[in-house]
Amino acid sequence: MELYQLRTFVTVADVGNLTHAAERLYTSQPAISAHIKALEQELNVKLFDRLPKGMRLTEHGKVLIEKAHLVLNTTNDLRIEASTLSGKLAGTVKIGLNTDAEFLQLSSLHQRLTAQSPQLKIHLAEGISIELLHEIRRGSLDGSFYFGDNTLKELETIHLADTTIVVAGAKKLAQQLENASIADLAKLPWIYPIPSCPYQKFVNHLFQDFSIKPKWTADASSERSMNALLRSGVGVALIREDEALPWAEEGLITIWQGKSFTLPLNFAYLKKRKQDPLVQALIESVVESFLSIKK
Repeated sequence: MELYQLRTFVTVADVGNLTHAAERLYTSQPAISAHIKALEQELNVKLFDRLPKGMRLTEHGKVLIEKAHLVLNTTNDLRIEASTLSGKLAGTVKIGLNTDAEFLQLSSLHQRLTAQSPQLKIHLAEGISIELLHEIRRGSLDGSFYFGDNTLKELETIHLADTTIVVAGAKKLAQQLENASIADLAKLPWIYPIPSCPYQKFVNHLFQDFSIKPKWTADASSERSMNALLRSGVGVALIREDEALPWAEEGLITIWQGKSFTLPLNFAYLKKRKQDPLVQALIESVVESFLSIKK
């Protein structure tokens, strides 16, 4: 059994798709398939059910994925301990991204981390906020950006910034959105965030005093897919103001001039790892990246 096979196993389980796993691991889909097949043969256990739209862990796979995480985390801990003894950080730092890289100051973060620790490798995992927080708790991530609230007591939170969330609609809805009341908004087709998305509570708050509920036309599992549907002309959705303004100037969308919402951007990590040199370096780089844009 090789470590790269375990990394492939964990990555496929994480993204649920061979193509996306290959992209994340910078290899080919046939190579990913070969890794999984070899691991299944060695363990004599079927790890995944092959579905038309992806890969799903079997019951045995669900049990073994936790062990795989443990082995990989232990390996990384070994590298971190060795680098601490030598005075130089090495190994892989795993960071969760809940939105686009530019908003998260990823370029600055990368430069600061690599300048401080050139031997450190950076692994990025994209996802929605609540899922990324659970990945930290499971030990799959060293830290993650997230929007909204954190209810996991094992995690420590650092507030980085606040962003404004506005209601925007497809270009074809410009006339209906102009001077629209909340009751008028409810009659328009809405792109709904999934229940675990922090945007959901804003939608609920917007219509809480009205018996009429919004007309649902689609739901989206991520900010990226919601924005793509919005720009393609599907309907009305919540969107970050910093993204909405340039698109509105280009005439791609229309921003409703009514109520807006404030959404906090935070960074989380495991409390018990607060003294971990790797986590300390990560926190320092994240905080400095956001402080630099406030100066």
